Amino acid sequence: MTTQKEYERIGKFIYSACRYGADVSDVYNWMADDLGVARPDKGDEFALRELYTTFLAKHVSDDEFHANYERFVEAIKNHGA
Repeated sequence: MTTQKEYERIGKFIYSACRYGADVSDVYNWMADDLGVARPDKGDEFALRELYTTFLAKHVSDDEFHANYERFVEAIKNHGA
């Protein structure tokens, strides 16, 4: 089950993607690339849930999560979506 904190963490990525002109698919791609797994097909809800779960499990500590989030923001700000 996804906790409130997990929803907030995913939401942080999605908000920043939209804020800097990226797309939600850029968030999915970032997470998949970070994990070294195939990027999910658009609309594959099962794959997206698995991706979120695995990504959040990898970056369980606040420090790890924040460092990854900061790299994501820099990537979309500097290189675009």
